[in-house]
Amino acid sequence: MMRLSILITLFVGLLAGAARATDDASQFEVSYWLGPPEKFTTLERYREIKDAGFTIAFPPLHTPSVELNRKILDLCQQTGLKAMIFDARMVTSLDAPDARAKLAGIVKDYGDHPALYGYFIVDEPSADAFTKLAEVVAYLKEIDAKHAGYINLFPSYAAPGQQLGAATFEEYVTRYVETVRPRVISYDHYPFVVGSDRADYAQNLAIVRNASLRAKIPFWQIAQIVQHLDYRHLTAGELRFQAMQTLAFGGKGLLWYTYWYPGEPNATIKHAMINYDGSHDPHYEMIKSINADAKAIGAELLRAESWAAYHLGDGAEFQLPPEVKSPVQIETNGRLTVGVFHHADGRKLALVANRDHHQPAIVSARGIDATFDPAVRQWTPATSPLAVDLAPGAAVLFRCSSP
Repeated sequence: MMRLSILITLFVGLLAGAARATDDASQFEVSYWLGPPEKFTTLERYREIKDAGFTIAFPPLHTPSVELNRKILDLCQQTGLKAMIFDARMVTSLDAPDARAKLAGIVKDYGDHPALYGYFIVDEPSADAFTKLAEVVAYLKEIDAKHAGYINLFPSYAAPGQQLGAATFEEYVTRYVETVRPRVISYDHYPFVVGSDRADYAQNLAIVRNASLRAKIPFWQIAQIVQHLDYRHLTAGELRFQAMQTLAFGGKGLLWYTYWYPGEPNATIKHAMINYDGSHDPHYEMIKSINADAKAIGAELLRAESWAAYHLGDGAEFQLPPEVKSPVQIETNGRLTVGVFHHADGRKLALVANRDHHQPAIVSARGIDATFDPAVRQWTPATSPLAVDLAPGAAVLFRCSSP
């Protein structure tokens, strides 16, 4: 077990901090890696993205031209989406004489489009690159304060030296936040390999959560869909597990890898949401359902700050200190993550998520007075104790009765 200070940070009196941490966020964001390729960049396909519950369209696999980016922006505007744009002129350093001119050209071409969300800078940089990336992020803020630069980080299982450029993952994330000061902390972690689950999944979430709270910067996680390399074919429970664990640890956004089939046909790559030929994989409907629930729960938690994230049941990595009492008391036959939140309006909320992605769990909750129904986005009064059945990987949001 890691030392408690890394796993759980208990914050007292952070209601003002909760509001500060979400000033830039108007909704729980849901996106994906790899959008439709150019020949599928049509109104029908972007309606399909919207119908699956996404809020931001990310770039396709191959770097788009300016013309294609503008087409994507127009389609997003028509369908009520925002777009994260990647442009071949993007730089990762201001050292080159024309670096600022390239960034200015990108902002000139897209900055006034109503569907623009932000500018994709780079994926998975080493800590050695953070200082120069900070200059790029700062310059983009200077010339376009409304649209931030986006960077995605390595997961905790990346190699400390050649990939992270830091001795530990915690150091890597801390240096990133302190140096770059991004608008959002984004990282990917794919926990499901053939024959086992990665042991550091929750540890990764805990480290990013704590960094997010310290810096008052929201975090997003990129979750696994595609069967590739040694990553296995995923069930609906495994997909839902990733979304609900992210929410329980206080995530403010969720992305999926991948929406469209990644690359040319390859027998070892399967089960993106959309297949190479444009047909739906069964994962499309699974993710559509999960996105709907994640957006509804995420909207309730958007102006709330994580107070604690802890485990119950077998294999509990993170536990509350004996002297700390949770506002919700849970009895269960399963393995759970409990995320407790202080809302900016004074409420205390608890998201109870099943850590078992294959077996259901029975939850008996005390200290609650309402449950949230994500299907209709409404609270229903509840009498404590309340018994709830949780499907594999699923979660339930409670309102705590104590002030």
